[in-house]
Amino acid sequence: MEFYRTVDMSLYPRDAIYAARLAYKDYCIVRIQPVTTNIVRFAITVLPVHENNAREVVLSFLNYALDKSVETVLQSD
Repeated sequence: MEFYRTVDMSLYPRDAIYAARLAYKDYCIVRIQPVTTNIVRFAITVLPVHENNAREVVLSFLNYALDKSVETVLQSD
């Protein structure tokens, strides 16, 4: 099962995405497709074993990435 989300990279630094991809590697595969200079499209493929909870996996991945983004911003201040 695959989901697509378009996001602004100014909200999601590369380090945050890397951390989220690593944390969720047992749940989903995330591919990043550039759209414009600052906009990318996440193609999130939920692994078959977690398809029954696909919505929760995708939302949890995005929340984790956003949390890591906030940590990055707060640490830089």
